Amino acid sequence: MTLNTSYLKMLVQNWSQACRTATRLSVSVVRLKADLPLTAEDLHSADEDLMEKLDAFRVRYGDLQDCLGGKVFRSLLLAEDEEPVSMADILNRIEKRGILNSADQWRQWREIRNAFAHDYPEAEAERVSALNMAWQNTPLLLQVAENVHRYCDQQGVELTEIERADI
Repeated sequence: MTLNTSYLKMLVQNWSQACRTATRLSVSVVRLKADLPLTAEDLHSADEDLMEKLDAFRVRYGDLQDCLGGKVFRSLLLAEDEEPVSMADILNRIEKRGILNSADQWRQWREIRNAFAHDYPEAEAERVSALNMAWQNTPLLLQVAENVHRYCDQQGVELTEIERADI
């Protein structure tokens, strides 16, 4: 398959950002292994060190999902001279390439990301639930990033490998 070189450059740049974020997210996984999953009481009594680790995890999870969904998937399709029209279209096309197992799963991960994007003290139970769900799904999200790398490698596109600290 011949790839569009202008969009290929964009794909490589977007991947670079996703790769850095995936590496950092895997570091967060290692740092939080002893603390997650959480209870509402755990979150309520968390010290500043745990709160910083949770904040880093939350931001990195959201950043990786944003970067993959908003940049990498789109630039991959454009490099293959496909013009996606909507997010649903992008997810379906990425699913057909075997990068995503399910577009619906991706939407669920997006809902998780949106649930912990806000820091309302009165919604502590919802934050705990969202953090625990993100924790459970992080290995799958990191696998999607690795699937992008594998797919691009099969297409002859050299991308930096993710340096996972969690495996």
